[in-house]
Amino acid sequence: MDELVWQRKERSIWGKQASGYDRRTLRIYEQAYERSIRKALSVISPDQCVLEIGCGTGILSLGIAPCAAKVVGTDISPEMVEIARRKAEQERLGNVEFRVGDGYSLPFEDGSFDTLLLFNTLHVVKEPEALLREAHRLLKPSGRLVSATDCYVEPVPLPTRLKLGTQRMLHRIGLIPFLWCWTKEGLQQLFARCSFEIAETDVLHAAPVNYYVLARRQEL
Repeated sequence: MDELVWQRKERSIWGKQASGYDRRTLRIYEQAYERSIRKALSVISPDQCVLEIGCGTGILSLGIAPCAAKVVGTDISPEMVEIARRKAEQERLGNVEFRVGDGYSLPFEDGSFDTLLLFNTLHVVKEPEALLREAHRLLKPSGRLVSATDCYVEPVPLPTRLKLGTQRMLHRIGLIPFLWCWTKEGLQQLFARCSFEIAETDVLHAAPVNYYVLARRQEL
């Protein structure tokens, strides 16, 4: 698939979901998001500059903003970013900035950020390894990557398995552009290939398994 074609398709799909994203997502995954924010806050300190790639409507970026010096959220969908900006204005958070951007190539210098958030992204992007390598570039030598990823191959109850089967079908017919069916072990190997050392893991949601990974940047 041509790069411009898949980018337009991806923007279109996420743009269509933007207006109802918070309502649908938080109805099911509110506790997982709360855990995600708590995990991120355990890593972040008030003097840090934080980047979130794939920020969506800003749920996580806004959740951690009061405890960071500066937060930048980027997403491929202009509609998602606009919602995040409105929420930041409503909450009067002056240290948060949201930008439309391609997570594979962001306009920041090497080593610009202390901490990088990458939540619910690695299973729905075209090139997860390229995304992690860009995250590696953007982090300071001592920087940490805070992430969570749905692992669709891990055992789950039958009703969840059937729902995941529907997602795979939508992927096959092109309605979901990219879908990676990770195992927890497969994700660990991915992080290692991209020069990250895993410091902590957890499961933030049981079905599907939302696998939390805290990793430290290593030198290439």
